[in-house]
Amino acid sequence: MAARLRINLANPMELQELPGIGHAQADAIVAHRAAHGPIRDASELRNVLNRWTLPDSLWDRVDFEPALSTAPEAPGA
Repeated sequence: MAARLRINLANPMELQELPGIGHAQADAIVAHRAAHGPIRDASELRNVLNRWTLPDSLWDRVDFEPALSTAPEAPGA
């Protein structure tokens, strides 16, 4: 099994290593983090990426820690 990726700390290139995540999806994740802070859970990530079809294998690779305001684009970080 591949290592889990910390979605709140990953840069766009790292995000694109996730199944089903391309340039547009990575940009959407980074933009969301910049505007709203860290992504807290799978439900929030689904909302961010709701216009794209995502493979089930994505969810086994995502780690949402840290889900506090320590993420790179978190407001006030």
